[in-house]
Formats: sequence, C-alpha cells, structure tokens
Amino acid sequence: MPYTQGLLASLPRLDAPANARLMPIPGQPPNLHRMPPGCAFAPRCTYRLERCDQIVPVTDLGGGHLARCWRCTENLQPAEAAR
Repeated sequence: MPYTQGLLASLPRLDAPANARLMPIPGQPPNLHRMPPGCAFAPRCTYRLERCDQIVPVTDLGGGHLARCWRCTENLQPAEAAR
C-alpha cells in the first residue's frame, strides 16, 4: 500500500547513517469533518490514478485482509513508471 510505504519511509532507522534524512509524506491529511470522495490519501499519493479521486476499491485478499488501493488490487506500476 502506498500509504504504508510512505509511513515506513518516514521512520528513522537504526542502521541508517546518523545524517540520513527522513522521507516525509508530502501534503496534509484531509479534514476528517469533510472527507473527500474517493481515497483520502490520493492527493498525496505518487501512485494516484484519476479514479482514485472518486472510488475506493475494496478487495478481499483473503485471511481477513482487505486492500483499498487500485494500484495494489490491480498490481499496477507507480504513476512515474507508467508514463
């Protein structure tokens, strides 16, 4: 999931050099009182597709796991690589 990848990249690592920079997730979280249609992470996602702004898929991956991302459910490439 792109959001999970962003969270993991923003954490400090014990095996990283002391001067290693953290990778922040760009943008701001949505207003929880006025959630946008579609994926709430879409405005900050490098994997964003046009349909992410309108529809959030819910795909059962089995074992009690769900995916709510077009890129994950269709095994698509990042937007930069798809161009």
